[in-house]
Amino acid sequence: MNRVLHAVRRSSAPANPARPLAWLVAVALLVVAVPWSSSARAQSSPSADAVWVIPIESEISAATAAFVRARIDRANRERPLALVLYLDTPGGQIAAMQRIVDDVLSRAEVPTLAVVRNAFSAGALIAMAAEQVAMLPGSAIGAATPIVATPLGVAPVDEKFNSAVRGEFRAIAEARGRDPRIAEAMVDARIEIPGLATSEELVTLTAAEAVEYGIADVEARTLQDALERFGYGGARVERLEPNTAERVGTFLANPLIVALLLVLGVGGLVLEFFSPGFGIPGGIGILALALLGLTAFVATPAGPIDLILILVGIVLLAIEALVLPGFGVAGVLGLGVLGYAVFRVFQESWLTVLGGSTVFGGLLLASLLWVLPYSRVASRFRLATRIGRTPDAVAVTPGRSDERGDLLEAVGAALTDLRPAGLARFGDERVDVVTLGDYVAAGTPVRVVRVEGNRVTVRAHETLVPPTSAEGAER
Repeated sequence: MNRVLHAVRRSSAPANPARPLAWLVAVALLVVAVPWSSSARAQSSPSADAVWVIPIESEISAATAAFVRARIDRANRERPLALVLYLDTPGGQIAAMQRIVDDVLSRAEVPTLAVVRNAFSAGALIAMAAEQVAMLPGSAIGAATPIVATPLGVAPVDEKFNSAVRGEFRAIAEARGRDPRIAEAMVDARIEIPGLATSEELVTLTAAEAVEYGIADVEARTLQDALERFGYGGARVERLEPNTAERVGTFLANPLIVALLLVLGVGGLVLEFFSPGFGIPGGIGILALALLGLTAFVATPAGPIDLILILVGIVLLAIEALVLPGFGVAGVLGLGVLGYAVFRVFQESWLTVLGGSTVFGGLLLASLLWVLPYSRVASRFRLATRIGRTPDAVAVTPGRSDERGDLLEAVGAALTDLRPAGLARFGDERVDVVTLGDYVAAGTPVRVVRVEGNRVTVRAHETLVPPTSAEGAER
């Protein structure tokens, strides 16, 4: 197995490290900068006698806000009879809610309706932002106290933030002619509504209560019934589903998926620091980080600065993996820039991303140490010598046909940079070797200090003068 791995590494090691770096930078630029133009042309243009239904049936995120805005912009161009927000959501991010509400209030140029299956938290304000609201049987609306994730779990926000959200609910209710006191009581449990909620209860309304207390306009049996009550009974109904690009963006925007991409990206490049050339781990790392940049572009409110920071982080890590020996300034800067960019893009869920990254990182490390116990990565965490034996002892495994005890104390020259693994020449033979952890430049004389099966450990042979001939410097 080790022979196969060594053969793959030898065959995959590039002659010029600048070439894979340039290729990876080009791929990252292409993936991050490519416009997601398919969303603008995913569906055919409907006739002007249709009512468009925009489903909001999952947790509200930046991807949801982008989806709603794209449909509103299209409606402004194609002029359907009305836009219907079909809500069945537990709520979601406040920033995404604010974008959707602002678009419904001030961006939409056609009538807006809301049909509520369930609209909790952020969904309640989105429903109230529509010009008319219908409640379906068994539906509910309310329970809108803003919360924040902490290391100990979720907790209500401070009074300053709560007051701001409460003011938004009151302002939207007033703008649409709804009861502002009921809207505020959805956010703040201290507001008492006689006959509905005490001073210790948040307001959550059933379908009948929403109509009775002026939050909704009508109760309806079905979506079609709601349209008939609003005067669109003869209109054709067209449901605007998210296209493939938007579904992928929504999936990638999940904080746990972001954490997984971050761990795969950084972990893949870190593995390259312990291997010669460039292989599968580095390719996976670059791909994962490119997908992370694509997620920021498609499914979050990331701006140009955020995308540039992600790209800079990818490039710095690629430079560290392919050009510079060891792990130094470029690697540290790359991790720092990438971490800061992720924090900027996923501010409301950064704790989830951090926690998920910790869990996935631990699982990745444990898997590597278990699946690849004799890999170069695992060797840095494993005791390489046995008690009672000298460091220069030759490990003997009966029945092994690939032992290289004949190389002990042999002197040769490094054919590639050893950081710490690479190739060295002993006589006419090229051998995979690894140092004790030191960086050894190509062309440096090396001496074999330990042999364990087919694992050959060397160190720089300082008493020799580095070869200057073309043969000695062969790479």
